[in-house]
Amino acid sequence: MKRALKRILCVFAVFLILSAGVFARAEDMLLTNPALEGEGVPDGWEVRSYLKDACSVESDRGIVTLISYEPNDLRLCQTVAVEENTAYTLFAEISVQNVMGGRGATLSIDNYSVDGCYIYSRNLLGSMDWTGTELTFRTGEGQTSVVVALRLGGYSELSAGTARFRSVRLAPAGEGAGAVSLSGGSSSAEDRKTDELSEAEKIRLRSYLHLFIVLAVVDAVILIFGFYRSRERISSAELTAQTGRRLFLTAALAALALRSLLSSIWMGHDTDMGCWIGWGNYIAQNGPSTFYTAPGHEWYDYPPGYMAVLGLIARALNALKISPTAKITVFAYMLPAALADIATAAVLMRRAGRNGFSESGRLLLGCLYLFNPAVVMLSGVWGQIDSILTLFLLLSFLSLIDGKRVRAGVLYALAVMIKWQALIYGPVLACFYILHIRSKKDLLDTAAAVAAAFGVILLVSLPFRGNQSLFWVVGKFFSSAGGYRYASVEAYNFLALCGGNWTGVDNTMIPGVSYAVFGTAAILLGVTISLCMQFFAVRGQLMGEKGAPDDSWMLFLSAAFCMYMIFTFGQYMHERYVFPVMALLMMAYILTGKEKWLLEALMLSVTVFLNEVTAMYVISNLAAAAVRGGREHSTVVAVCSFAETACFLYFARLCADALPAFRKGEAEHA
Repeated sequence: MKRALKRILCVFAVFLILSAGVFARAEDMLLTNPALEGEGVPDGWEVRSYLKDACSVESDRGIVTLISYEPNDLRLCQTVAVEENTAYTLFAEISVQNVMGGRGATLSIDNYSVDGCYIYSRNLLGSMDWTGTELTFRTGEGQTSVVVALRLGGYSELSAGTARFRSVRLAPAGEGAGAVSLSGGSSSAEDRKTDELSEAEKIRLRSYLHLFIVLAVVDAVILIFGFYRSRERISSAELTAQTGRRLFLTAALAALALRSLLSSIWMGHDTDMGCWIGWGNYIAQNGPSTFYTAPGHEWYDYPPGYMAVLGLIARALNALKISPTAKITVFAYMLPAALADIATAAVLMRRAGRNGFSESGRLLLGCLYLFNPAVVMLSGVWGQIDSILTLFLLLSFLSLIDGKRVRAGVLYALAVMIKWQALIYGPVLACFYILHIRSKKDLLDTAAAVAAAFGVILLVSLPFRGNQSLFWVVGKFFSSAGGYRYASVEAYNFLALCGGNWTGVDNTMIPGVSYAVFGTAAILLGVTISLCMQFFAVRGQLMGEKGAPDDSWMLFLSAAFCMYMIFTFGQYMHERYVFPVMALLMMAYILTGKEKWLLEALMLSVTVFLNEVTAMYVISNLAAAAVRGGREHSTVVAVCSFAETACFLYFARLCADALPAFRKGEAEHA
């Protein structure tokens, strides 16, 4: 009996030991192949890299080695199913050899292509022996998967050297673990470092948000009470055409120098510049055909037009043997937007000259655009390309009102290939085409314009087609449109005022109505109103009334209203989407002589500037983890959102006041 009892106890003890091992391994089972077994790329993992041919991944006896021969963002990734609102710990031992520059070797959750979130563990640089490294994070509402990345480099923080990883595991974190939040579209803020910041340092970082409001107030005073109030005195100055050209050239060079200086200080928005440089290098090294289809590229959501430009920039820099991390590289990728600013200013001035503005008045308009803080911030500090979109939209609209329908269609198609947001203006443009068909030639030119536009889109997208269908770009647009399912993505508008910043569109905005429903209704209403504005403007001509007013300027005003209202009340908006409206309103002022449109453009530029600088700070700055979502941030979002909404409502009233002039058959221009 005693012997049998001993045998039972021995079997039970063995069972407990085996069970403990099984439960211990169960924690690792969140990952497929945590032992990193397999030759080359370990089974269950995939490689993602900006520079595909400048790196290698090797696996041997449970150790994976990531080697980047040039500055790169090299990741060994695996998508893992997790539970929402749950804390997890990712652990690995890391050793590094001659890792230089950028982020270095880290563990990372790289959900940028999933929901806009990405975070890093502590980083290792130089040469270090095996070091245990962990990253504890908490998933947010609706987050049911994370992309685990063993990483060498980071977004816009490219690294070179050798990093080795072993003993990788992912397991639920214990209660009370200090977890970094992965919810709310987290950026690459260094949360670990922020946790170690003193309270005084956190207060200092948050205080900058209040400084931004002060800067916006100063901006408003300079633009509105400086330039706008003094416009007549400045415009009355006597200037010859030659002197005006010389002064504009000086202003253009000064604007370019200012943007060059700012780019060298801030180095652009880290994520966007990292994308520009990485995408350009990929196209330069591998060609465009696999750009959208290579593993890990599924989230690349920009249209192919500007990607071709990035490839050309990368080829030029590679030919000159300029490092991807050099300051001149950053400015080279910012240069097209800076040149677009100068070209847009020149277009505004040229049209102002045709409409009877004095030489000094034209110069004032050009400088108002070139040195507008919202314009300088976007192209010189952020490094985004909405300036290029704005230029092509202006050129397309001007060509259309000048009767050059085919050229207008070509230019509009190029705008679409630069940024998808150009499609928002499509209904307004189509309406103007249709309402101004007066002859068979107009009808044929309109058909030719449509054909030319589709031809340009097909031609530009063809090199990027690869093994996709001929019209693959249509599918890419629809997948990009729903890429950020938030009511507002740092766009300070009415939805943000209602609490929609980084809030899912399916959440309730008001009882019974979600942000998606409200935003969709607002978008449809905005398009409808803008089309009605054009109809009222052209009604007299359609009815054959003599002396019907010229309505060509209404194209710019209705386009501005459409985008402005969609930005204010629509979902999925980013902080930059309303940017072209400033130039459209300035053109409406030039064509009509009505100064209220110029005033509205300057008012809008103040809110755009505040939105841009705040969004860049809370998303990409190292202080983001101490700032984002705090009381100060919420206050700035509320103040800016209220100001933006108020500016739109004032603009809507101005538009309503302008329409009776058409019903009376009066010209709106001076």
